[in-house]
Amino acid sequence: LGIKFFINDLSSISLRDFIPVFHEWIRKQIVDDHLLIDVHDYSHVQHGPGILLVAHEGNFSIDMGAGRPGLFYWRKQRASKGNENLLEDVVKPALQACHLLEEEPRLGKRPLFRTDELLVVANDRLDAPNNEETLARLQPVLSDTFKRLLGGADSKITRVNVDPKERFQVHVQTGQS
Repeated sequence: LGIKFFINDLSSISLRDFIPVFHEWIRKQIVDDHLLIDVHDYSHVQHGPGILLVAHEGNFSIDMGAGRPGLFYWRKQRASKGNENLLEDVVKPALQACHLLEEEPRLGKRPLFRTDELLVVANDRLDAPNNEETLARLQPVLSDTFKRLLGGADSKITRVNVDPKERFQVHVQTGQS
């Protein structure tokens, strides 16, 4: 499962400016409950993953997918704390990374991440096929989790692509910024 928080404006920050920041995160092991391992530079790939921070539990990237910059976090493993809400395991570290980047002085004009609009992607086509049944099953969990962790009113959740061969993706508008 992955989540992308969009950046309001990345025009004054070079993608490569995130590399020393992510290396510092590795040195300090700054993300809660994550073993940070390595940084990869994909800034040369148009609309690609940008700068990737690899962790044992999940990957963080300053993603340029679809021409919309943002922080994308892909969870690779469930949290060991026994949390049954996998979405919470995805949202919390992503939000922590967003807050850390917003406070990072080395980035010059600091990025501002939107919490009123985000993207959720499921990589598992068996557990989450791209269909209306998956949307109906996940919509209450998505709404409850975003209301609890981001505050505000109920979320508007819309499937991004209805092609069953594509991954299940939803665009979420939370009404919170």
